Amino acid sequence: MTGLIAAASQGIKVERREGNMKKLALNNTGPALFECDIDRILTEMPDYYLPAAPGVLVAGADMLYAAGDFPGAPAPAGWARRASGWMKPSRDNSRTLWVQPCGRYWIIERSPVDVSAHDETLVFAFVLLPIWTRTMASAMRLAEHCDPIPQSPVAGYWARVG
Repeated sequence: MTGLIAAASQGIKVERREGNMKKLALNNTGPALFECDIDRILTEMPDYYLPAAPGVLVAGADMLYAAGDFPGAPAPAGWARRASGWMKPSRDNSRTLWVQPCGRYWIIERSPVDVSAHDETLVFAFVLLPIWTRTMASAMRLAEHCDPIPQSPVAGYWARVG
């Protein structure tokens, strides 16, 4: 039993197999934080939008699960439809969270209440790649999860859009 507890404490997924109960099947794969990366040319990202970004990352199942996006989760609340997407005030009311469609994906952004400041988008911490989602609800939940700063397991930060 101590082997199972040690494996579980290290985040190793353990499967039971039929037959010999003394053998464990260990699955040492890491969390699925990103589903895939997409080259910029294959997206509908405007030229002014993070011009140095070579593409986008699509949020993966484990990142979305941590943000509360899973089957049966309640619908995101407090979002209002606007011409370019959906918006919601941030927790501290200093910014507005935005989710907008871009082709088959959804962009996560925020804009400050102070109109002289610049819009920001959620990007990966180690390479300037925006983090997008496949659904509107996923984008809303991820925006809320990262307000005011990205929470674990999101390895990201808010970067200026233009």
